[in-house]
Amino acid sequence: MSATRGDFGSFRFSSEELGAVDRVPFYWDVIGQMWAKVNFEPIGENFRVDAHFCRLPDLSLACVEGSAARVNRTRAMAEGSDKLVLAIVRRGIAMYSQLGREATVPAGSAVLLSDAEAHRMERTAASLLMIGVPRMALASRLSTPDATLMSVVPSSSEALRHLADYADLLINDPLPGETNELRRLVVNHVHDLVALSLGMTRDAAHIAAGRGLRAARMRAIKADIAKNLEEDVTVAALSMRHRISPRYIRKLFEGENTSLSQFVLGQRLIRVHGMLSDPRHVDRTIADVVLSAGFGDLSTFNREFRRHFGVTPSDVRRRR
Repeated sequence: MSATRGDFGSFRFSSEELGAVDRVPFYWDVIGQMWAKVNFEPIGENFRVDAHFCRLPDLSLACVEGSAARVNRTRAMAEGSDKLVLAIVRRGIAMYSQLGREATVPAGSAVLLSDAEAHRMERTAASLLMIGVPRMALASRLSTPDATLMSVVPSSSEALRHLADYADLLINDPLPGETNELRRLVVNHVHDLVALSLGMTRDAAHIAAGRGLRAARMRAIKADIAKNLEEDVTVAALSMRHRISPRYIRKLFEGENTSLSQFVLGQRLIRVHGMLSDPRHVDRTIADVVLSAGFGDLSTFNREFRRHFGVTPSDVRRRR
């Protein structure tokens, strides 16, 4: 499946959608030559891959999960590129070779590559996340970005962990319908997190930590809340899951002129409104819907629902 809109583009591919004999030729032609520009060779039989590619201005994302393979990018394929690519190994092991150097990257770690140079990669069955940014974007954040080429970023890096989580959210929701200003802000956050992962200068890191890292944490916490509304989304539980202090979580929401409790309340109200408007939930009582969204007090819910939407839950269900 592919989609394009202005300077945004995305492409998804799953080998399960094709017959066994067509999988490698299709991946070679469409993915290898058109999107990634690499030569591809599966290792062993039963080739399998799920891939999602996403492009925004000054940012490219690729999430690839599949069986063992070798990848080779020739000098001709690399010609004309100005990108640097941070390759994050989410699962498995990948071995990279570029500029006469070699690096073995275990799960949770990453390595920086130059997209303008030939390189080779061999991986086990693995899940990889590749983040491509213009060289100039890192040059403004790192004193010598080329000095970090083929350097392995360890899995203990907090910035790398937040970068991977932020990229996961972005690749699944790349903001195709949002404003250019918001898209540019998100891209800058990714650039900051890449530079933080690679070890930017102290002054630049202080700025980026208050910008990219803060945004990544906030987006991850909001996604956690939306996913677990019926479970424990207290500040204590979120603090434990995201390994940051309760005080820091409160400050994140204060920075958006709200509070954790107000945000959770709003998300729960939106969840209930959506379920009451959905024909798939017509057989459920309003009380059942309300409780499933995490509300424990029906009187509080009714008061807040009417204040938020200007109608009662019964009104919403009747209008459906």
